[in-house]
Amino acid sequence: MNHPIAWVKIKKYEELTGDTAASVHARRRAGKWRDGVQCKVVDEMLWVNLPAAEKWVETWGQGIAARG
Repeated sequence: MNHPIAWVKIKKYEELTGDTAASVHARRRAGKWRDGVQCKVVDEMLWVNLPAAEKWVETWGQGIAARG
């Protein structure tokens, strides 16, 4: 998927994907998503990197996703 922008606020990510903020926070706590890669907090707002999140989905379970 070609994304016109990389980083979106969590509400937009939820709208685009159907994923929940709770799921994103759970992945962050579990170390599956890393701050600065798939997500980051800016001015107390959680942002998601769409290309990185999509890559994580595509590679999850292949031993690559947990590292980046």
